[in-house]
Amino acid sequence: MNLTSVISGQIANLFQKRGEIEPPELVKALEREIVRQKKTVDGVHVVPNDYTIFLSDDDCHRLSAARVLKALYEAVERKTIRENCFMDGTLKVRIEKISEGDAAIVVESKYVDDADLKEDTIDLENDVLSKTLLENGDITNSATIIADKTKITASMKTSTRKISYHIAVITDSETSEIVLGESQVYLGRRETNDFVLNDEGASRIHAYISYERHRHVLRDAGSLNGTFVNKKPVTRCDLRHGDKILIGSTTLIYKVL
Repeated sequence: MNLTSVISGQIANLFQKRGEIEPPELVKALEREIVRQKKTVDGVHVVPNDYTIFLSDDDCHRLSAARVLKALYEAVERKTIRENCFMDGTLKVRIEKISEGDAAIVVESKYVDDADLKEDTIDLENDVLSKTLLENGDITNSATIIADKTKITASMKTSTRKISYHIAVITDSETSEIVLGESQVYLGRRETNDFVLNDEGASRIHAYISYERHRHVLRDAGSLNGTFVNKKPVTRCDLRHGDKILIGSTTLIYKVL
C-alpha cells in the first residue's frame, strides 16, 4: 500500500493522534470511511466491502481479538443501513500493523469482487506431497507419488463455526422483539415462525425478512390482508431504520442497533 497517497488529503479522516486507541474509535474511523467512499451506481448508494484498519504494533496486538473484529463487522453493516446504502460481495474487516506513526488509525477500503477472491486451498495436482503418501504405503525409488486426493482434502477440512451477527431488531408495542442478522426470518401466526404474531389479521406465514446486498429486505408472503411499511402496501421493501411495519393490527418497528 502506498501510504503517501492514502494520507495525502485525508489527514483529518484517517489519522487520529492520541494515546491508547479503543474499539469505539475504530468504529468511528470505519463509519467516516463508509461515508467518504460511498458512490452512486444505477441510482443507489454503494459502499466498499473490504476494509483494513492499520494500527501501531502495540494497538494491533491488543485489538486483534475476535470480539473486536465482530463488533467492527457489525458496525459496518449497521452504518451501511443507516446511510441507506447497499454493499456488493462479501464483507471483510481486518486489522494490520502499520510502520508509520504511534497511536494512529489508518483506514483503507476498496470494492472487491467475490469472483476475484482466492480460496485458501492446496492444489494437490501441483503441490509437493509428503513421501509418506505412497501407493500401498511402500517406500520405493519411484518418482511417482500416488495419493487419494479425495481422502486427503477431506482430512484437511476443518469445521468453522457460523458467527451470529446482531445488526437490527424488529420489535412490537408489547416489547417482544427478534434480533436480525444475516439469516432469513419468517413472521406470521404459525407457531414455527421466527416471530409469532398473535393477530387474527395476520396470515399463518405472512411475511419474511431476508438479507440481500447487506440490507434487510421485507417481503409479503402472499398474505390475505397485505403487508404495509409506513402505511404503504408493499410486496418488497428495503428496510430503513425506524420503518413501521403493519401486519394485521400489529405494528412492528425496524431498528438498527
